[in-house]
This record gives sequence, structure tokens and C-alpha cells, in this order.
Amino acid sequence: MSGTMETSFFRDREMFEALREIVLPRMIALNADARRLRIWCAGCSTGQEAYSMSLLLREHFAGALAGWDVKVVATDLAEDAVDYARRGRYRRPEVNRGLTAKMLVKCFLREDEDWEIAPELRAICEFRQADVCEPMTGAEEFDLVLMRNVLLFLPSHERARAFENVRHRMDPSGVLVLGQAEQAEDLTNLFEADYLRGHNFYRLAKQG
Repeated sequence: MSGTMETSFFRDREMFEALREIVLPRMIALNADARRLRIWCAGCSTGQEAYSMSLLLREHFAGALAGWDVKVVATDLAEDAVDYARRGRYRRPEVNRGLTAKMLVKCFLREDEDWEIAPELRAICEFRQADVCEPMTGAEEFDLVLMRNVLLFLPSHERARAFENVRHRMDPSGVLVLGQAEQAEDLTNLFEADYLRGHNFYRLAKQG
């Protein structure tokens, strides 16, 4: 199972900086021939993490990804959270958490007292109601999986199921990101740690 959790835009700035400076440039180089990038935000809550990824790609990689097939798939078990995320409309206290005034004006549209994320940024985000512990429908593989702070809400046997699901959906060269208080190596031998700036980034373990 998965559940709605406390969230904000660009939650954990150092993690996003590691994605911007190290992880995403590597992925773009690896996928240069296919010109395709897939990102999965598991346990997306009300959508701020998925839209933060959209903003990051737009602000820093628009040129490199021009003409690419790019999608951010965001899932959560809570139907009301997924519906809220799909609307892409946030109240003032929500946009004040993690967004600069410049980014807010540039990437959001003012609607009365709310702020709605720009259509071109919403276009690459797809929100689905799904349980991280159950196999996801479809056959797509993900280059980057963000499953931050989801494990904190799961008993150990369900954590193992979540890791199995992620393994089956990750590209062989993909990267899994967990929350700072979470680890994969004590639960499964499916992943190997690749610590960047003190954060838990994981790659698929070499088999055999």
C-alpha cells in the first residue's frame, strides 16, 4: 500500500541538485540514441514532487531534451491525492513552500487566490492511482524512480514487494532514489548503493 504524506515543491534541495548536476546529465547521455526519458514518482501524494521534476527538466534541460519523448509518471494509492495532483492547482501556502517568486511567476498561472502550473509543464506529467506494492500496468521501463519516504509507511514484507516491483520496472542503467532515512541494502540484494552528497541513490545490483 501507499499513502498521502507531507510534501512540498523541491523537497530536499540537495537531492534535486544531485539530480541536476550528476544523475540527469548521465541519463541524458546514455539515452541520446533513443531520445526517451521516463521518470516514476512513487507515492506522489498531491503532486509537488512530480511537478518539481517537470520544472527541473524545463529549467535546466530544455535544450538537451528538445524533441525527446519525456514523461513523468506519478502514482499514489490515495485517490483524492491523485485527483488533487492532476488539477495542478495549489493554494498560496503550498506554492510558498519550495518555489522562488521568480519560478512561481514564470511557471504558474494565477487563478484567483490559487496558482495553476503551466500547461506545458503539466503535459509531461501523468498521474495514476496505483499501489507501489502491486505490479504496475503497462510495460514501460523507468530511468529514474523516486520512492522517497514511502518505505517509512510500510511493514517489512510490503517493502520487499515494493522493491521487487521497482526492480521489474527499472531500466538496467536506471537509478532509484530513497529518502534520507531509508535504505535498500538491509532489505534486499536487488540494489547497490551509490551515495551522492549523502543521499541514497541506488542502481540495480549485478546478478551472478
